[in-house]
Amino acid sequence: MEEKSISNQLGSSLACSVEQYRGVLEHLMLLSNALTSSDADFQNLVQDFSVKQAVAQRHDETLCALLAKEGDAVTHHPLYLQRLDLIKEVLELNHLLLPKINGMMALVSHELTGLKNGRIVLGGYKQTTHKQGRLVKSSA
Repeated sequence: MEEKSISNQLGSSLACSVEQYRGVLEHLMLLSNALTSSDADFQNLVQDFSVKQAVAQRHDETLCALLAKEGDAVTHHPLYLQRLDLIKEVLELNHLLLPKINGMMALVSHELTGLKNGRIVLGGYKQTTHKQGRLVKSSA
């Protein structure tokens, strides 16, 4: 298959996109591993993932404009194909992680509801105090 020539700007933009999606995929793998680990800092991983995803999304807006100008010539370029493969991997891993994350969220929600109900029950118990205004004369 003959490789079509693309502009330098589009080539560098595709290379940047490939690196960004590699980072997104690596972070998804870290999140996947963190789901099974009790000592992982899951909140920071999710925040870092959100940042990486937002950067890739902003870059994709520029890349899509360049791709529209280039037309069909880019569809067989190795960087374009590599980018598509990475996006497919990200989607597949995302589909695998989504049920696990939803299950964890349901479990946490159930535990929080139980704790809230326990607090309400404990709030019903009142310590009886004498309202006679006694003075304490010794500390022992």
